[in-house]
Formats: sequence, C-alpha cells, structure tokens
Amino acid sequence: MESLPLPDPSEKSSSAPGKKFRVLVGVTGSVAALKLPLLVSQLLEIPGLEVKVVTTERAKHFYNAREIPVTLYSDEDEWQLWKGRSDPVLHIELRRWADLMVVAPLDANTLAKLANGICDNLLTCVIRAWDLSKPLLFCPAMNTAMWEHPLTARHVEQLKGFGYTEVPCVVKKLVCGDEGQ
Repeated sequence: MESLPLPDPSEKSSSAPGKKFRVLVGVTGSVAALKLPLLVSQLLEIPGLEVKVVTTERAKHFYNAREIPVTLYSDEDEWQLWKGRSDPVLHIELRRWADLMVVAPLDANTLAKLANGICDNLLTCVIRAWDLSKPLLFCPAMNTAMWEHPLTARHVEQLKGFGYTEVPCVVKKLVCGDEGQ
C-alpha cells in the first residue's frame, strides 16, 4: 500500500483569510457512488476548497479510484496507520482536519448504522467522532422501496436530531429501472 498523507492536526480551522476550506466527502455502497468522480471534480472547481474522501469498502465497487484526484482513505488506512499508543488515529485526524463533511451517497445500511450508533468502519468512526459544531450534510440514496420503508424515515429523523442536514432525494429513473425517489 502506498503511504497516504495524513491530515495535519496542527491545522485546526480554516477561518483565517487565504486558508483553504476543507471538505471531507464520505461515500457509501449505493450505486449512486458511481458519481463520486463527478462530485469530487465539481467540488475542486470551487476556489479555495481542499477535498479528501473517505470510502466504505462496498462503495469501491461503484467507482474507479484512479479517477479520484484527491486523497482517498478506507478502512485499511486506519488499521495500517495505528501501531501503538502514540500513533495518530486516522478517524480523529480526519475529524479535526475537516471544516465540513458531506456523505454522498448515504446508503440504507450506513444510514441505519449511524442512526443506531454503530461505528464499524473508518467512515462511521469519523461520523461518530464528528464535531457537532461543524456542518455535516448527508445525501440518502437507495432504491425507492428501501426509501419508503418506515425505518428509513425514522433513521433520517435521528440524523437530523444530531444536527446533521439532509440533502433530500430526487425523483428519477433508477439504475434498476424503477422510477421514484
């Protein structure tokens, strides 16, 4: 594995003039993850933004990592980085580094994990440790049948109760051929 640059923990906040605003993108195992290269490239068009990505293992199925022009972290990086007591903890370093987090797409599985406090991968650990004074946007993306399940509304409300901001689903033709949210 290549050595990935760690976020610099001494860079606490981007509020100083001329500093870049740091956006951490989380991506999960929804088929909508195939849009990750487009999302990252469009974010990079915004002057003054610095972007890093945290991916779940299942999300990797939907995009080509070579098309992501920023640092991409996954579970393996968390476990390879930490060897002993004084070593940095990646999910804490990423939490400190970012000014904003956007989870796009947020699949049904990770939505349920977050709503119930489960943190079993790098992304869910970053979110569990998230500084609630910083914005976190989440973009649910799943099949309409999953979206319409009563648990989904409950889980979305739970995340909103934490202070996170929902970016609502849109109605469109889905990859499976269904039309809906």
